[in-house]
Amino acid sequence: MGDAVPSLESIIEIFACTAHTAIEVHCPTCPRMSDSEREILCAIAAAQQDRVDLAREQFERWLPPVGADWALAPVQGLATIFRMAGLILPDRHVRSFDQDRMMAMKSWLVGSPTLH
Repeated sequence: MGDAVPSLESIIEIFACTAHTAIEVHCPTCPRMSDSEREILCAIAAAQQDRVDLAREQFERWLPPVGADWALAPVQGLATIFRMAGLILPDRHVRSFDQDRMMAMKSWLVGSPTLH
């Protein structure tokens, strides 16, 4: 995962320098994932499937068009690193029967939604 650090640093810098909307990032010990964190993972999943237009669209929620363009290269880098490590993120835009069943099994609340 050390190879992911430059890509993560680039994404953080792009957000710090160009974001027009704040993202919500929870601390590492929080049992809940924020909507922003989930959407960033969706962008990485889209990049794994070479759906760069969808990844760019995700980033335009927080970044101006030029910032979204800049974010694509490090996101594609993360997608490649994840794929090489065997972590294939599912496409949440196409739901399968198994995904629906798994989501129903994991739909309980974990911890407090306000404490992070």
